[in-house]
Amino acid sequence: MIRLLNIIKKTTLFLLISFNKSICNIRSYHYTRKINNGGGKIIITEPFLKFSLRKQKASNLFVKGTLRITSHIGGNSKTVISLGSNSILKVNGDFSIGDGVRVMLNANSSLTIGGKNKESDSGITCNTLIMVNKKISIGEDFICAWGNFISDSDWHSIDGQNHQKDVIIGDHIWIANNCNILKGTIIGDNTIIASNTKIVNKTFPGDSLIAGIPPKIIKQGVNWSRDI
Repeated sequence: MIRLLNIIKKTTLFLLISFNKSICNIRSYHYTRKINNGGGKIIITEPFLKFSLRKQKASNLFVKGTLRITSHIGGNSKTVISLGSNSILKVNGDFSIGDGVRVMLNANSSLTIGGKNKESDSGITCNTLIMVNKKISIGEDFICAWGNFISDSDWHSIDGQNHQKDVIIGDHIWIANNCNILKGTIIGDNTIIASNTKIVNKTFPGDSLIAGIPPKIIKQGVNWSRDI
């Protein structure tokens, strides 16, 4: 009797694993078909992750490598990628996007992401919002924690001032949690942005630790790695 119960348990577990894997494969195939160029693929790592990929007329999704849609420590908030008409999202290597991340491209805008190069992974942990009005560029080996806001626009006009200015985030950048990276920001390679930092219309050199409101260089000659 005990042996029979063990066989039933193992069979049930095997069927459950096979079912979950099949769901992941079907969803991954469905979203991969939405890629226009690059020869890459989209992988859904868990069967019931909440994910939406919206593409408007003439939008272009370029993926070279694997774009992984995953969850962070059991999170289940919906992940959304939305491409406005004639917008371009280009992912030039392996990249991971966690739960609750929203990537919104306005009409005629572009977002470029470098993907993984030297680090073991590159991606956005969870619950981060990227809003592109015209142009944002993010380099290779990008590590982004939770609760961040990245945008190249104020999304409204004040006294006729220009609401938009491109954002350039270099290679090997680590953005800690709850930061704002706003219009006109240029960040040099190999830089750390400390928690709760707000940057707008500022240029910072590479190899720096940046912190505060207003942001300041706390340390230079910084060298960081994702793996401990």
